Amino acid sequence: MPSKSYEEEPVLGEVLSVDSRVAGATAIRLQLDRVLASPHLCQSKRCQALLKYVVGAYLDGAPERVKERCIGFEVFHRHAAYDTSRDSVVRTTAAEVRKRLAQYYLEPEHENEIRIILPHGSYSPKFHPPAPMTSVAAPPPLPTPTLSIRRSHRWIAPVAVLAAAGASVGLYVRLHPSDFDLFWIPMLRDRSEVVICIEQPLRIFRFAGPRKDELNEKMVGAPSMQPASRDVLERSSLKLSELEPIGGQYFTYGDLMATARLSELLARKGKPFQVLGDRLTSFRDLRGRPAILLGEFNNQWTRGLTSGLRYYLEKNVASHRYEVLDRQIPGKVIASIPTDNRPEEYAIISRVLDVSTERTMIAVIGTTFFGTLAGSEFLTHASYMQDAFRFAPSNWQRKNIQIVIRAAMLGGTPGPPRVVTTYFW
Repeated sequence: MPSKSYEEEPVLGEVLSVDSRVAGATAIRLQLDRVLASPHLCQSKRCQALLKYVVGAYLDGAPERVKERCIGFEVFHRHAAYDTSRDSVVRTTAAEVRKRLAQYYLEPEHENEIRIILPHGSYSPKFHPPAPMTSVAAPPPLPTPTLSIRRSHRWIAPVAVLAAAGASVGLYVRLHPSDFDLFWIPMLRDRSEVVICIEQPLRIFRFAGPRKDELNEKMVGAPSMQPASRDVLERSSLKLSELEPIGGQYFTYGDLMATARLSELLARKGKPFQVLGDRLTSFRDLRGRPAILLGEFNNQWTRGLTSGLRYYLEKNVASHRYEVLDRQIPGKVIASIPTDNRPEEYAIISRVLDVSTERTMIAVIGTTFFGTLAGSEFLTHASYMQDAFRFAPSNWQRKNIQIVIRAAMLGGTPGPPRVVTTYFW
């Protein structure tokens, strides 16, 4: 079952008794001060001013003050009758506040704090109580074997030692997550279900119109008829209007295999998810939920949501090659491979906090679906991922990430993925 979103949980005011409202307001003010002083908001005076204003209006019980025009007048010193449709200062600042709050609460040390939420389409904040802290029981003390252990109990001490050692290892793993775990934590800790959005092929057609049966018989034959010969096929004429695109009904083999790998990982981690084809995915499906986007050239969402990132993929029509390019160094080609008979595949893996959806997004962009398949293998194997973070900056797990990988083609299948380059910001 999908997990609850923040908006579906009880807000702080609903879980406080009447006698504790004053204490609740004090806790909210303390949390506001903590958030405003954080690196995420202390550098933006506009974001600080808007957040402080709307929280203050909430605590004062003045919902009429959190209207767009009123905020524009009182916070941003606009004229009382200014045109809100032409001046979007309140809307753009609110979107920036939502992004910065999301970044703040992605950090593990803020998990057990009051959560300040600025809901979409509203300027009235909500507050959620901190998540209950889970304690890990200390491993039991190891029993001390003695020479007086009876023969019938000779296995008790060794078994107890092994059990205690296992508990210690489990505790160590939880307290010292691997690079693999740190990469996935922002998505796994999000309380909304993950959307896996798969590209769908554009160039799959079927015959349509009054001649469809005749054309089908020529191409594939019939129970009592062989397909037409090559000479007949070459002499046949076909209008483009007699072709009907049906790519929205299909997925490529590589993309499906990539989806299966990522789905298995999410299921093993206990994370709810939904799989959608890109033709059936709307912005409403992506907004407010973490997403994994597979493919680019045929995925209508990937190119828009990854535009502006440093590493990107282009198809050079003139030279019939796929190219991995560096936006920060114009003209630099990181990789270039032919569109046909490729000796290797490349993929760009990006993990970013997307401004438009305000959630963590992971995009796997392969030169073809074989590259996407190699990207999914990289994302689901800790040993491959270690190479990407060997020389990563400190606190890389809190940064946006791009990783370019390469996989040699071996017998029509991509080999082990290898890291080409990385970028953290």
